[in-house]
Amino acid sequence: MKPYRKNAGAVVFNRAGLVLVGERLRPAGCLQFPQGGLNPEEDPLTGARRELFEETGLRLDDPPAGEIADWLRYEFPPGLSYKLDKFRGQEQKWFFFAWNGALTELSLDHDTQEFSRIVWADFRGVVEHVVPFKRGVYEELYRHGTRIIENHSW
Repeated sequence: MKPYRKNAGAVVFNRAGLVLVGERLRPAGCLQFPQGGLNPEEDPLTGARRELFEETGLRLDDPPAGEIADWLRYEFPPGLSYKLDKFRGQEQKWFFFAWNGALTELSLDHDTQEFSRIVWADFRGVVEHVVPFKRGVYEELYRHGTRIIENHSW
């Protein structure tokens, strides 16, 4: 059986309880948190910070406000991408970061551009607008993340 691709992601939230999310170039209209595959020998926190910078231009060095202890998995639908065809799906480690900055401080072109835009959004709305095969993971992010966000002291 094919292995899962190791991956890390970042959920950035602000004082208003909104989360930073990108609208994917493809499929258009779908939302996604910054995330991506880990480099060989890269630890998940380093990978999450790298992906956050590559996809949004945001560099956060403070400790995360929280993380999900378990690795979360989803399976790829058939024919998703020839680049990912050797994998069954992704196994992801997720981190939560507090940031109260402005969207004007961000940029989308530090690596291969994945998002058409970045917005502050309601967490529940993000779950409803993620590609269907990732919805289970995003439900878990919401379940754990709402507590992290509510308990964060600014």
